[in-house]
This record gives sequence, structure tokens and C-alpha cells, in this order.
Amino acid sequence: MLEIEIQGQTYRAGKLSAFAQFHVSRKIAPILPTLAPIFIKLSEGGHITDDLSGLAEVMTPFAEGIASMTNEASEYVISTCLSVIQRKNAGGWSPVWNTQNSVLMFDDIDLGVMMKLVVRVVQESLGPFMSGLLMSQQADRQQA
Repeated sequence: MLEIEIQGQTYRAGKLSAFAQFHVSRKIAPILPTLAPIFIKLSEGGHITDDLSGLAEVMTPFAEGIASMTNEASEYVISTCLSVIQRKNAGGWSPVWNTQNSVLMFDDIDLGVMMKLVVRVVQESLGPFMSGLLMSQQADRQQA
């Protein structure tokens, strides 16, 4: 499991099941082209904030893609990704998402934290698929 520290809190991200990966990838398919530069940067060991001008170029189409998603699709992606996240506390690890009630379990998780967690789950669960897809597209271009 991947551990992430955000704003002084430690989170643990599990991996989505194969079917959840499939459904999440279907929901985010329209914005995958805008995610490609982010995945490339992260796969090269870089940080998204290393290149602010590049970040601005990536974020504009990404934000437009997110805005065009239906509420159902975006809520599915977010809730599915949050369902595999736990937060460290004094008693051990607690889920951050209550699937039954569709609610965050911690009041201090804001939009910024929530989206960072979702991106990390997508990166961990779909990263190998994205890398394979990008590499095959790059090989196709080189052969053409």
C-alpha cells in the first residue's frame, strides 16, 4: 500500500479492483489525453509543481475535461477512489469514505486534499495501464 502525507496527515491508498479500474477508466476516458502529461511527468520521477508553466498548460484542458463530466461520473470516480483510502489516527487506520452513506469521515478533508487523494489512487491503479497505452502510442508514431 502506498502511504501519502498531505497537510500533516498520513493516508494509505489501496489499489482498486480490476473491475473498479475498468469502470473508473471508462468514466475518465474523455479526460485521459489531458492526464497523459501528468502521468508522464510522474513516471519520470518528477513532481507536477516542478514546472509551473507546464502545469498551467496541462491544467486548463484537464479542468475543462473535469467540468464536462456528468455529476454521476465524477461522483463515481471520486467515491470509488476514496473507498480505498485510509487515514492514520491514534487508534490505527480509519477509512476516509463511508460508502454506505456516501460521506467523508473527516471534516478537515477539503477539495484540495480530496483531489490529491483521488489522483494518487488513479495514478497507482491506472498508472501501469496508462504507461502501456502511452508507450504503445509512442511506438506507433515512431514506426509511422
